[in-house]
Amino acid sequence: MKPGTKQSGIVRKLAALSVLAATGAAVVVFVSSGGRGTASAETSLQDFVSIKRVTPNVVLPTPQRNASRGVFTVDCGTNGNGKFSPDNPVAQPGIKNGAEHVHDFVGNLAITADTSDEDLAASGTTCKNGDRSAYFWPVVRIDENVRAEQADTDAALANTTPTVSCPSVADRLPAVPSSAAGQVQSLLAKLDKLTAAANARLAASKGQIDADFNNSVLDPLRTQRTAIIKQISRVMSWNGRKPAGLVSTVECEVSYDGLHAGHTAASAKASVATPAPSASAAAPPADPSGPDLELPNNTGGIVRPASVRIEYRGNATSKVVPMPKFLRALTGDAKPTSRGPANARATWTCSGFADRLSDKYPICPAGSQVMRVQDFPGCWDGKNIDSENHRSHLAFADKTSGACPAGFVAIPQLRISISYNIPREVQDRGQFALDSFPEENHNPFSDHNDFINVNSTRQMKAIAACINAGRRNS
Repeated sequence: MKPGTKQSGIVRKLAALSVLAATGAAVVVFVSSGGRGTASAETSLQDFVSIKRVTPNVVLPTPQRNASRGVFTVDCGTNGNGKFSPDNPVAQPGIKNGAEHVHDFVGNLAITADTSDEDLAASGTTCKNGDRSAYFWPVVRIDENVRAEQADTDAALANTTPTVSCPSVADRLPAVPSSAAGQVQSLLAKLDKLTAAANARLAASKGQIDADFNNSVLDPLRTQRTAIIKQISRVMSWNGRKPAGLVSTVECEVSYDGLHAGHTAASAKASVATPAPSASAAAPPADPSGPDLELPNNTGGIVRPASVRIEYRGNATSKVVPMPKFLRALTGDAKPTSRGPANARATWTCSGFADRLSDKYPICPAGSQVMRVQDFPGCWDGKNIDSENHRSHLAFADKTSGACPAGFVAIPQLRISISYNIPREVQDRGQFALDSFPEENHNPFSDHNDFINVNSTRQMKAIAACINAGRRNS
């Protein structure tokens, strides 16, 4: 599809608002009226940087004697079949449209928010070697019709009360035996009470995005949910119905869905289009709409990657062991503004500048492509395919030595490099941006990538053997 597709019945004019910062420098903010006239897609030129101004910062550990030096490459295409979805089956399993932004999916064709492992293993795939793994990341959009309405975003946030969003435990349970029904229902009711209490606390932060406060609510909620979910698992097991995958239901998030309603109300006043029905802060996330699959706050034409390179790489200090089948992994953080930057990663660069990664959108020289280079954790705890926060069963190797932390073993480290042909004038004007949660306002530091390993056991052993032998399959 063409970038920057215009919506019928909506006139969108190009404009820029220049504001003098305290230093006297000009700051230009671009906002789009897209999304059927009901949302703002905001970016700031402060989020863009010439790649030539980024200091080289990529340091590779020196391979040691027992290093695994090979690279196994998989060709899964560039989402030419158009599998887009706002589901995130790794970070938000079982929650339809939970991401509130659209992802590109390559590899597994069956995957949705609640696809079973059995269905994943039986699915078709876009990968040429038969790899049924799922690889997915937020789309990039171009919107050439931008106007300045920072006030819309400020007004929307001022009227937004964050809420807790938790995966449903009940939906993950097999049929509950009558002998356990009373206990299970009582425990599920306790989970609901915990969520209600957390929401009552979050009400104090209306109009704010405060990562420290959010964590002060989420941390005890996680601990309490863990204890109750373990009880549910034990009760079910005692009655002959052991549930699977409950570990992925422990982690909750803070949601700012109310920003959607605020954007709707603010944009409707200024739009020449018929105002959309008002949204509720408690309403479920919207479905993608229109030829560009737009969502509130995520508008414009989706840019199809020019290329996607998926690599399994070695470890600088040791051989790798095969990944377990159905391992879940993620890298980066979709919410560094509201959760804090601890898990966020710089991913942006340009072709020809592999020695540097930026946490801002790059402006590339002529002939150079915009790129995202996303490295996944390369160390595994040797036991679990998932964890409560979808992170702690994996770890990154030491940046200097390349060694895995104590208690972890090296596995093939996944690297996904995505390249885009984005016109230089679009880069200069700050008119391309990442799909994001509303509170992130397309923060380039919110880039992330997710993966479920559905390689066969035989294929994953072959990948590890290739890497350990120092070979390259392409």
